[in-house]
Amino acid sequence: MKFKIGDRILLTILVLIVMLFSLGLLAASIGIIPAEDIGSIFSVAVSGSSAIIMTVIAVILFIAGLRLLVACLIPPKSQSTILASTELGVIRVSVTTLDTLTQKAVHSFQEVKDVKSVVLPDADGARVQLKITVLPDVSMPELTRTIQSSVKEYVESLSGIYVKEVQVYIENLSVAKPVRVE
Repeated sequence: MKFKIGDRILLTILVLIVMLFSLGLLAASIGIIPAEDIGSIFSVAVSGSSAIIMTVIAVILFIAGLRLLVACLIPPKSQSTILASTELGVIRVSVTTLDTLTQKAVHSFQEVKDVKSVVLPDADGARVQLKITVLPDVSMPELTRTIQSSVKEYVESLSGIYVKEVQVYIENLSVAKPVRVE
């Protein structure tokens, strides 16, 4: 599971509340907390054979809450390799390697001043996301199409991993500051 930080905090608070509620139910069913203090609804539920059912529910809620708490606190393992199958076996290429190949392919363009890339593993290949800064007075549609095809061909030819798509986002234009001559 992949959670954003706000979702993790919200889920942690929710799980803590559920765990506290289940501990309260457990304490009431065992008799640690007098049933009269909780209210008339719980006093009826705690009496007789309902106490066993309430204890089981409390234990299940507590274990489920503990499991969810652990699940949201442990960060998900990112996939570090991408697989390609050949007739001789399986090829494993790290995402870092594919990112380096992508960077090299984009840096071959003189119109590109800076590039940030992310390679996302996919079921049958990879997706590449690029954020680039280009020089002014460059035909952006032509440049992006050329970058897309170049990155796709370069990464596929050197790694054997299928590139599903190359997304290009032009983040900024690089404006050269005039040199001061004194």
